[in-house]
Amino acid sequence: MNAFRLQSHQTYIPGSVVPPPAASNGWRTLSWWLLVTGVVLRLAVSAPALHKMGVPYDLPWGPFPSKIHPGSYVLGLAFLTGLISHGNPVRSLLQLAGKHGLLMTYTVAMLGVFVWTVLRHGPSGQAFFIDTLWMPGVAALTVVMHHRGRQRQLLTLLMLLLLANSALAVGEAATGKRLIPLLAGRDGIVEEYWFRASALMGHPLANSLVTVSLMPVVLVMPWALHLRVAALGLLTLALLSFGSRSNLAAVGVYALLACVPLALHLVRGRFTYRQITGGLVGLALAAAALAAVVATTRLGDRIFKNLSWDNSADVRLLAFDVLHHVHGLDLWFGIPVARIQGIAGRVGIDLRYEAIENFWVNLLVLLGLVGFGLFLFGLGCLVLHMWRGARAPLKVAIVMYFIVASGANTLAAKTASLTLLAVALQCATALPRPGQASAQRTPRKQPAWRLAGMTR
Repeated sequence: MNAFRLQSHQTYIPGSVVPPPAASNGWRTLSWWLLVTGVVLRLAVSAPALHKMGVPYDLPWGPFPSKIHPGSYVLGLAFLTGLISHGNPVRSLLQLAGKHGLLMTYTVAMLGVFVWTVLRHGPSGQAFFIDTLWMPGVAALTVVMHHRGRQRQLLTLLMLLLLANSALAVGEAATGKRLIPLLAGRDGIVEEYWFRASALMGHPLANSLVTVSLMPVVLVMPWALHLRVAALGLLTLALLSFGSRSNLAAVGVYALLACVPLALHLVRGRFTYRQITGGLVGLALAAAALAAVVATTRLGDRIFKNLSWDNSADVRLLAFDVLHHVHGLDLWFGIPVARIQGIAGRVGIDLRYEAIENFWVNLLVLLGLVGFGLFLFGLGCLVLHMWRGARAPLKVAIVMYFIVASGANTLAAKTASLTLLAVALQCATALPRPGQASAQRTPRKQPAWRLAGMTR
């Protein structure tokens, strides 16, 4: 047997960089561990944690290199070493561009947006383009340079980290204490009316966006059914702990979408009496357990005791008023951050604790129509790439991510959410499809959990 032959679990993705003659080498192993380290750092090390370490990551002072997340540096090194591991790095880059054109186009487009902004307004306040918009492409391109087995390992690690983060959030909500203090704006710790967990990612909204957008990934994980049900329950409790009304509403949308195929098969008589009664009993018990948790703990206090139109909702409407103050050449070529802040203050947004809570508006004003057009083109390439390789639950996750993210300044500030989504969905393409796992089995009636989108 050839000593360098790849094992079945190490098969390279069709269309990735040309498979090498050996299963691995030193550079590729280094690239793999750098990739894992970078993903872990992006999820587990928040801006408040960096502040505690003395790094002015998102504070209005300090040198430009300190404004880039440590995980981004590591992911950049993982990408470079990955190219070197496949031979001549220039040739590898060209092969990568030829075989993953959408991903490469996105990465180049976001680099172009960054250069445009720096030339127009200077480097101050522009580091978020690297962390937020450039790293998703760099990380996903690094992922495709590794075989399926490693991609599945990275996806499993990412989901376990997400579950650990959720468990930490539930613990913080239960005890009323945080692992890392919650900071807001430039004035430090804020006084809260409702306690919300901040967990590893440092802010309730950052945590909840990543949690709700990666929740559908649980449905396609090769875990036992009871483990996936438990994981979904823990993620739901975490969303209650983070106190985000929009993200909890997204879970309701997920549940309704899962009911559609179940209802269709129920009408067609494809369920047995045992399946129907067992499913109804299980649903009733789950609803009762969730109601008991909400009633006996402080989880979800901000959501269920504050179901009203409040200042948080007002700020999201004020974001559109900013557009009324941008005209002429400013609309075409954008305005600097300082002027945007002045306009935000005039429309009633308190920048000490608030922001322009709509990243589309924020980026349009900053980039102008010219730069914003390039941003939209690049983002469309990334979305199309993720969409083509995604199964149905993950396509819903993509849509939900942008719906929820549009209600905040997500992609106009420093966030790891899009990077983690891109990595998770790219790794998920390495999971076996339901038809592949059961192709050689005797056909049998499809159980209810599979029809809802779950696979063994």
